[in-house]
This record gives sequence, structure tokens and C-alpha cells, in this order.
Amino acid sequence: MQINLDNPFILRRLKFIQLEAIHESQRDQTTTFAMRVISNFSTIGMNGSSSKILRVNRNMSEAAYGELKKAKTMQEWIDKVTNEHPMPLKESWKVFQSLGNDLTTEYIWKHFVKYPMNTILKTENQKLDKLGYRDNGLPKTRYQEANIDIFLLNDSPERLWYTQRIKND
Repeated sequence: MQINLDNPFILRRLKFIQLEAIHESQRDQTTTFAMRVISNFSTIGMNGSSSKILRVNRNMSEAAYGELKKAKTMQEWIDKVTNEHPMPLKESWKVFQSLGNDLTTEYIWKHFVKYPMNTILKTENQKLDKLGYRDNGLPKTRYQEANIDIFLLNDSPERLWYTQRIKND
């Protein structure tokens, strides 16, 4: 996702995360929310509610896509899926802190672009939890061990769902 890093809204949040990672040992709720906002922008180009992100996010597990194709309503599908950070925020925070004064706002942005949020089934998320990957582990290991395959849709889930419904009418 390309976005102008001169955007004051984005830049202020990136700068906040940078300064917190350099000067604070603990990640608090304010920092976590700032990281979530940056994750939202890097994934879908805007901030939004969980439901909005699920409707727009094109990064999806095969299983979530299978449920999208079967769903009678968008809400039915939304109730079965969740947003998931492949690199948990806790792990991202460790990476940011490890860089110390070398951490830049550009690095933070590129990190979230490299690890965009994914839409997965809630049952897949539970599997990650059972494997001990709720808030730790690296993306490749977490998803391989949980048998979660991610791919990029050619359109938003919502548009794909509506297009499928129109064809079937």
C-alpha cells in the first residue's frame, strides 16, 4: 500500500510509535491503538472499524474465502471471521525497540506494509491460540503450523460477495 508519508495524520502516529519504542520499555494502550491505526492504513489505506476492515481487506485465508463464497449475507460471513496481524503487535514492538535510536518512521511504515493484516476464520484464530501464537511468533511459522494459507483477493470481499449474489440471481 503506497501512502504519502508526508500525510500529517499518519506521520504524527508513526512519530509517536517511534518515540515510545525508543523511550518506553512497556507498550501501553495508547501505543497499541496507534499501531493498530497504522496497520489499518497500511492494509486498506484508511482507518476503520473491524467490520469495515473485514469488508475491504483483500488479504485473506483460503478458508475465510471459502466461507465468503457460501455466506448468504455479509453479516453471516463477518460473524465467522476476524482481523489478524501475522506479525503480532507484541512482536512488532520488540522489533521496534531492538532498533533503538536507529528506528525511523519510514521503517515502522514499511514494517506494517510488509506484514498487512489478514482476514482469517475465528476457528483459525483459535488454532493459533491453542498453538501458543496468540501474541507471539513470526508470520511464516505461525501460519505454517496452523495450516493457514493467505492469498490476495482481486477485489474487496464485499464486492466479490455482491458480484457472486448478482450472478446467482
